Amino acid sequence: MRLNYFPSQFTFLLHIYFLLRGVLAQSTELSNRVVAFQDCPVDLFFVLDTSESVALRVKPFEALVQQVKDFTNQFIDKLTDRYYRCDRSLVWNAGALHYSDEVVLIQGLTRMPNGRDELKRRVSDVKYIGKGTYTDCAIKRGIEELLIRGSHQKENKYLIVVTDGHPLEGYKEPCGGLEDAANEAKHLGIKVFSVAISPNHLESRLRVIATDHTYRQNFTATSLSSSQLNIDNTIDTITDIINNTMDRGTHIPSRAGGGGLQGIPRTSQEGTGRNIV
Repeated sequence: MRLNYFPSQFTFLLHIYFLLRGVLAQSTELSNRVVAFQDCPVDLFFVLDTSESVALRVKPFEALVQQVKDFTNQFIDKLTDRYYRCDRSLVWNAGALHYSDEVVLIQGLTRMPNGRDELKRRVSDVKYIGKGTYTDCAIKRGIEELLIRGSHQKENKYLIVVTDGHPLEGYKEPCGGLEDAANEAKHLGIKVFSVAISPNHLESRLRVIATDHTYRQNFTATSLSSSQLNIDNTIDTITDIINNTMDRGTHIPSRAGGGGLQGIPRTSQEGTGRNIV
């Protein structure tokens, strides 16, 4: 009897073991989902001007474009998770495009810090276009990326527009104009920071781009007419504004709906895809 009983007892215990393993695995998965659910995502998208007025303004040519890329990568390094009370964390999703008379997606919104190195590599690989300046089209493409790829938190979406503000002289802006693009962002609740590529930027157009004076200030991405300290202050001030805004208005995302980073992002020709504007 014992010889017959032992195998059946062993089989029963084995079934119990695998059952418990399944329960523990489901519990861990649920726990991970709860942690992700409680995160407070911030979607941040860089819109970088690589037009002729930037690329060819000073010698050596492309020097300002290189400084814009350095500024962007320095900024990306600052995007670190931040702990909030009630077991919540501010987490960053970042992406970028560059533009001239066409818009080129560098990379769509990607979770930081996991995607940091790849995003920085793609920014570093950018080659300037060096033609006209369709800032209105670039802003509208940035808005699209935030809405389609980002989280479903409308209040936590930001554009960082880095430009000298110069339009293409003698040509009408093809996507409705700068003011129309800026108003669209405001209407959708997207906050837009305006960062100058100096020297000789057009302050009046930079102020049109910015959501309000808080989002313009004396922000600069280049050091030909300012010190590195001003660039560091630009990055620190922008991140502080976002952090303070989150401190005042954070809330746990609802379970309904969903954006790209809460599910599966759409596919695209990132880094190489060029878009007719």
